[in-house]
Amino acid sequence: MSDGAVDRFDPDPDDEPSARERLATLLERRLDIPMAVLAAVWAGLVAYELVAPDRMLEVLRVTGHVIWGIFAVELAAKLVVSGRPVRFLRRHWPSVLFLLLPALRLLRVVRALRAVRMLPAARVVGSSYRAVGTARGLLAGRLQFLLAATGVVVFGSGQLLFVLERGREGALTSLGDALWWSANLAIASNLVHEPVTLAGRLLALVISAYAIVVFASLAATLGAFFMESRQERAALEDEESG
Repeated sequence: MSDGAVDRFDPDPDDEPSARERLATLLERRLDIPMAVLAAVWAGLVAYELVAPDRMLEVLRVTGHVIWGIFAVELAAKLVVSGRPVRFLRRHWPSVLFLLLPALRLLRVVRALRAVRMLPAARVVGSSYRAVGTARGLLAGRLQFLLAATGVVVFGSGQLLFVLERGREGALTSLGDALWWSANLAIASNLVHEPVTLAGRLLALVISAYAIVVFASLAATLGAFFMESRQERAALEDEESG
């Protein structure tokens, strides 16, 4: 999968780029935008499938399989072009893992392991991983990336909580409420609802930690911006006085 900076090809700095490496770079650039759009569509479909009426489920599943197939073809093309399949798979194992998980639907062991919630949760995590990687590859500015990543975290975390706690007593009853919960926790560190499952509580801890990291990164980014502005003004004043 094209996950932006997550799936970049990193040639040996001691060697000049080969024809294969140039082809890999060209392939990456050509696929960036269409794969970003497809990743956004996929994330939306994954979210809608959680609350869609029964008559729409089959259409959504077929559409999801088509998108999954496109991602698989893209990953296979990059694997071939890379020329180093073992190294490529080692560096991009999350992409491979999230592509392989849908195949578990075909295995009877899934029911035996009571993994009914695992597959929707894996799809949510996979679509979120894809979206964050795409944002990292397309957005050059740190502030832009933080905003995009936070949006993905809020959207994905709300879906994940809904999947993990759906049908449990005391849990949130709608996807909208779950998204409101994740937005409050990720942006304002405000826990508006106490998760009822262990997985939900662990998710809340992860989002809280993310909120702290984002706040620190945002403070550092703004501090650097004001420092650069002050230095520029000082330089201009020195030129005018000189």
